[in-house]
Amino acid sequence: MIRFCRLFKKHTKEHFRNYLMSIVVLVGVMILGGSFLVYMADIQLDKNIQTFLFFTIMLLAGTIFTSTIFADLGERKKAITWLTLPASHFEKYLVAWIYSFLLFIIVYTLIFYVAVFIAIQFQHVHGLPQGILNVFETQVLLMYLVYAFLHAIAFFGAVYFEKLHFIKTAFIFFIIMGVLIVMNKGILSALLGRTVDASPPFGNLHFANSGQTVDIQLGKQHNNPYLIYLIIVLTFIFWAASYFRLKEKQV
Repeated sequence: MIRFCRLFKKHTKEHFRNYLMSIVVLVGVMILGGSFLVYMADIQLDKNIQTFLFFTIMLLAGTIFTSTIFADLGERKKAITWLTLPASHFEKYLVAWIYSFLLFIIVYTLIFYVAVFIAIQFQHVHGLPQGILNVFETQVLLMYLVYAFLHAIAFFGAVYFEKLHFIKTAFIFFIIMGVLIVMNKGILSALLGRTVDASPPFGNLHFANSGQTVDIQLGKQHNNPYLIYLIIVLTFIFWAASYFRLKEKQV
């Protein structure tokens, strides 16, 4: 435990400036962007807009930040120093995981609320509106789950690739998603005996029947839990794969 605390302190000291600059940039983007929306574009920051912005920025900023968490491994000198530190691979893994997942979510959420509050002031609204985003709602908690899944993928990419982590990981991710969508369409078309529209696995089913479009949606009560369980399982698989990939790293 003492060794882990020292490692965490060392990581914080070495990357404090970079993390602080990242926070400043994120704050600036949120405040200036939110102020532009409500002041220049005259857009009301209702709950739906807040949810969209919260989810979109979190996924983009979070995956980019996560993809750089093991950047030192891409440079030989820094990699040697990192790998020869008197700490276990699990402790090094845990420090990177805490920063890129737990601390990022906490800091990001706080920054988002501050940015929303400041942006609302441009509308001369006193206090927070009734439609302020509640991070404890089921919809937002599901967003955190989706972020955890994408974080696990970006985390694995950060360990696996030595350069251009985010670009390479995103490229492979979209290629795999495209293949899954094509395969899903082919399988469903074969099962139904008719051509269906392209859709991701576990997505809604669309096909033409007698000149009309048929839309079959998954039942929320029976199918969503299985999809959630699948995302959770895949998330832990990628996190575990990241750890074992990190253990393979040698000087």
